[in-house]
Amino acid sequence: MSDQTYKPSHIANYFLKRADREEIHITQLKLLKLVYIGYGWVLAVSDRELFDEQIEAWQHGPVIPSLYNEFKHFGKNPIDQLATEFDLESFELTTPEINIADIDANMILDKVWVVYRHVRAWALRGKTHEDGTPWTETYRNGLGAGEVIDTGLIKKHFQTKIAEYIDAAA
Repeated sequence: MSDQTYKPSHIANYFLKRADREEIHITQLKLLKLVYIGYGWVLAVSDRELFDEQIEAWQHGPVIPSLYNEFKHFGKNPIDQLATEFDLESFELTTPEINIADIDANMILDKVWVVYRHVRAWALRGKTHEDGTPWTETYRNGLGAGEVIDTGLIKKHFQTKIAEYIDAAA
């Protein structure tokens, strides 16, 4: 198990690279939901936060602000580039990637990809809007737009969902 913490751009690039290899189009909305779900699964399974940026409750579900800002210019169009970062030491743009030696993160994100790769963006949005989700608890139940979604709510929700998937498969 790795204790490495990433930035949301690392997780976004993981999904964008998988999508490119499999010729699956990902919009900004779908990417935001995949990164959120990946974060939730890793938190639930490994008791580890993949990144330390807060996730906020916006109108269309959970949002990681840095990813929204990086990819908002795509609007509803498929994303055709990876997230980049400026390296202050080398003065070069780099492409953040998850460490290949981080087996837990890679394995869990792979499962997330396999489960959700063909689910449309609006269907993923709908999943985040179901009763009892962390988004619902934060956005609909009085805290409002832009509020931080509590990590404890995310962890509990995904632990419950994963247990339901396991029970359904048994």
